[in-house]
Amino acid sequence: MTTTEARPAHASEDEQTPWLLRDPIRTGFLAIMALMVAVRFNILRDSFFITDDFMLQSRAVEHEIGWDYLTRVHTGHFEPIGFGFMWVLTKLAPWNWTVAMLVMLVAQVLVAVLVWRMLTRLFGRRALVLIPFALYCLTPLTIPAFTWLSAAIIWLPLTAALAGAIANHVAYLRSGRWEDAVWAIFWYCFGLASFEKIVIFLPFIAVLSLAVSPAVRLTARDILRLLRRTWLVWVGYAVASAAYLVIYLDGSARAEASANLEVPSLGQLTDFVYLSLFRTMIPGALGGPWDWQPASYAGAMVNSPRLFDWACWIVFAAVVIVSFLTRRRIGRAWLALLVYLGGSIAALAVGRVAYSGPLAALETRYLADAIVPLVVVVGMCLMALEDESDAWLPAARRWLEAVPQQTLVWTSGVACAVWLALALHSANGYASFSAANPYKEFVETTRQSLATLPADAQIFDTPIPVDLLGPLFMEFNTVSRFVAPVATAEQREALATRETFTEPLVLAPDGTFQPLEVDGFSSPPPFEGLCGWQPEDGQVSVPLTDTAYEWPWAVRVGYLANGPATGTIHLGEDSQEVEFTEGLGEVFVPLVGGGSEIVIDGLAPDAGLCFGDAQVGTPRPAPPE
Repeated sequence: MTTTEARPAHASEDEQTPWLLRDPIRTGFLAIMALMVAVRFNILRDSFFITDDFMLQSRAVEHEIGWDYLTRVHTGHFEPIGFGFMWVLTKLAPWNWTVAMLVMLVAQVLVAVLVWRMLTRLFGRRALVLIPFALYCLTPLTIPAFTWLSAAIIWLPLTAALAGAIANHVAYLRSGRWEDAVWAIFWYCFGLASFEKIVIFLPFIAVLSLAVSPAVRLTARDILRLLRRTWLVWVGYAVASAAYLVIYLDGSARAEASANLEVPSLGQLTDFVYLSLFRTMIPGALGGPWDWQPASYAGAMVNSPRLFDWACWIVFAAVVIVSFLTRRRIGRAWLALLVYLGGSIAALAVGRVAYSGPLAALETRYLADAIVPLVVVVGMCLMALEDESDAWLPAARRWLEAVPQQTLVWTSGVACAVWLALALHSANGYASFSAANPYKEFVETTRQSLATLPADAQIFDTPIPVDLLGPLFMEFNTVSRFVAPVATAEQREALATRETFTEPLVLAPDGTFQPLEVDGFSSPPPFEGLCGWQPEDGQVSVPLTDTAYEWPWAVRVGYLANGPATGTIHLGEDSQEVEFTEGLGEVFVPLVGGGSEIVIDGLAPDAGLCFGDAQVGTPRPAPPE
């Protein structure tokens, strides 16, 4: 018999079938992934860095990577994975949106694979798994969290940790293999290194353990038996949590840390819970929001019309009611989701509501991670667990038999199409905000202008001249910290150490470095026929036409010197030693003070100096000559 004759008939048929048609589930998985990447890429390609992105890159360039940098609690957040990524990005590709965009896209694909792995472990590899998987990949709920870099570096690892931990935890509940427990603990630790919000995983997974254990009754005996059988994973979670608490407290005790914890009022909390559940989570689960409103200069938050929200509430309520009428033990799954949402809302309420107000609930990124528990519940509404034999109540079988198969298929298809259309509409609405970043050109111009400056250029440090970061970011809202990631080592050194200036440059609102002038309080004209104000006994006072209030000012002093000299310029209580060069010149210094005069002292008796004018005021670009 020849080899050709020995080949089975079905093998030849498989080879003739197009690759995409050989495995419809694989084809569906790839199609959903491709659509997710296409949508997210079209949002990311027109987006850019915003606010915290610049601060985190500036912070990264100022530190060497190590324990202190990675474990520092910053504005209440403990995110070693995010800090580590920002350090690498800043070293290799500072202010490079293309690299940041590609990394975010790759990360979203990897996390989606973890979610697929979780779903197939829970329910097996079947066509219906594609529905909750599509919900995860295409929901607008995660778009703000996954396309803003500073949010993505915490929410993407957190989402990965949830999907990985749930998958391995469920595998351990079923198999009892210690390897699955170790992997579940690993993913929990991965979440701890991503974002402190992972701690709500513990109460959630405790309830979910009952939801995915159909043989366990809700009795004390059965629950204790389950705990004894799976003790290893719970001990691992406890040990990891204790170690995390020690590290977190140590990090929060160091400089730059801020817990930002304050209990909101009852009214604030009530509004926050309502907005989180009924205007953000429920409409978001059903393809919303319908519309967005600005949350920052390149971000957006929920702004759906009330009618859309009401329609979503009705549909969601119908889904919950039908699930209770058809699915055994579905209450456990809904309770697990409710526990996760409750923990999430509580964590956010303590950390954000008292400062930002209840409207912070309309920023979907704060609930982005809740999509993982949600897809688990949706999966349980549609499918039996892989090891579950009696998932459906008698009513479910009667209704299924009463509905013609073709009608069921068409109804399901229309529902999925409507959801997809809503999700794409919502994604398009958000893209219009994220693409409207007004400072993209400013940032790129600043980079180019900085690169063309001569090595000895004197950059006068000022607040950033546009509202890129704002006063909320305090010292990071300065030109020296802002340009540090793209400056040379010599430029960073000069920005950090230079205290006096003879030819200062200032960053203009168009992103270019231009000569500086001082706009503010000036000295009166000097006496006619004289050089100006001349020192007596090594000191001179130059009056101002008005009194400068206490403030960080730029001070300019014009002078004429017979030769090199040194002296100290005073404004109120602040002072700076300077050098005067021979001839007609001027010197600029930054001082924090106030008063009606500028005092220069410490001059040698034979210095041969006179001072013709002076200004105290705000540094600004000089108009072109």
